[in-house]
Amino acid sequence: MKKIKYLFALPAFLLCSCNDFMDIETEQNIPTEDAYKTVQDVQNGLNGMYYALGHYTFYGRNVVALGDMAADNAVASASTGHFLSLNRYNFSDTEAQLDNIWVGGYRVMDRATRTIQGAYGLIDKVETLHLSENELANLHSFISQSYAVRALAAHRLVTIFGLPYRNTRVNSQLGIVLMDKEPIPSFTQVARATVEETYARILADIAAAKATYAYVDNYNAGVNEDGRILMNQYYMNKAAMYGVEARVALFMQNYNQAILAADSALILRNANPVTDETYLKMWSSTAITDEDIFTLAKSEDDNLSANSLNTLYGSYRGAVTNSLIAQFHPADIRLKLISGTHPKKFDGIPTSQAVNNIPVFRVSEMHLILAEAYAHTGDLVKAKEHLFFTAKRNTALTENDLPATQTELLDFIAQERRRELFEEGFRWFDARRTGERIDVSNGAYRDFDVAAFVYPIPASEINAGFGVEQNKGWENAMPE
Repeated sequence: MKKIKYLFALPAFLLCSCNDFMDIETEQNIPTEDAYKTVQDVQNGLNGMYYALGHYTFYGRNVVALGDMAADNAVASASTGHFLSLNRYNFSDTEAQLDNIWVGGYRVMDRATRTIQGAYGLIDKVETLHLSENELANLHSFISQSYAVRALAAHRLVTIFGLPYRNTRVNSQLGIVLMDKEPIPSFTQVARATVEETYARILADIAAAKATYAYVDNYNAGVNEDGRILMNQYYMNKAAMYGVEARVALFMQNYNQAILAADSALILRNANPVTDETYLKMWSSTAITDEDIFTLAKSEDDNLSANSLNTLYGSYRGAVTNSLIAQFHPADIRLKLISGTHPKKFDGIPTSQAVNNIPVFRVSEMHLILAEAYAHTGDLVKAKEHLFFTAKRNTALTENDLPATQTELLDFIAQERRRELFEEGFRWFDARRTGERIDVSNGAYRDFDVAAFVYPIPASEINAGFGVEQNKGWENAMPE
């Protein structure tokens, strides 16, 4: 993604402590109607949203790293110190990486919201601006992508800074500060919504993304192939929108919805299963494969260096745990992605920057969602069918070797998600949503109840004094 200059700024309450808040110039927040005057302006805003999503403060490193480093998949190096405090659960509410995630997530949501607002502003002036059908379709595509990305960012924030959603209760625990039709103005008093309200907004954004994209589908149906608006896997394409829905539904224990959404994502992606050779090679390439649904494109001009996953697991000596390695059968091809205790998924192309795309949604994740959802609904035949899509990477395994009972099958699926998705930032979130107790800090803390733990809202946000409430007693659920 090319770097661009942005015509808007993140609301100050998300950026500042109380000490520097008053130093912000209010005029840095240019009104959306002044920033988005052309279709190209909206395109630039969309690019800015994707750049923020892939930035190291959010999905480009921190969110992904946390998913493994805070769980039982990875260990940080004491000699380099990178992610060590999160890995060892030795941090406070001033932890820089958590602050980065909070600000980074809201930067994504802010830019998504501004893009939506700017696109609708132009659509309202369609006759005055003499917009073509193609331009209108592109604007609707931008809106659709922005809603889906906002949902993705909000979901990651609420799964980190809010206690888990449970379908057996009213989820009145605190979630996050929500955005709707407009960005949050600077110097504005805000409040955290409940987890129930947060998930409702996420689902509403997903529904809006799909509904808006219907305009693009209708446009594409009326033009020849060369004139169609088709998004590849570097963008939040239609299949990826269903991928967001499938993942969110799984976290909500809405297994029927998860099945419908994951199945739709696979149908829309319409990809062939990759060979073992392609699977192993895809991690050292920036090319799209049939495994990708949505991936964040990285390039050497993204200033990766110290702020990248390949560095965290490279020169900073982050490693996988022995307990993760023990999950693999010797005949599992995925062991070739681990050298000693070094995980190789993000080693990247051997250039000066060792660049590597960052997968957000993969075909394999959708099959694993289907496996888990079908297992929960009692359809063990279909569960095994989808589970074997990834489990067969253990070449010694046959479908008949998969567990026969629902409980055993669900346990195997949890283990398989750990094997298939290691280093991609899933493990901590998976243990949290399922209630699985795990060993963390490289086994220093055992039987940790991840689901009872929640990260603190960064102190910089609390101290800014604009109404964001801290997670009370968060430190009392730390591992012992």
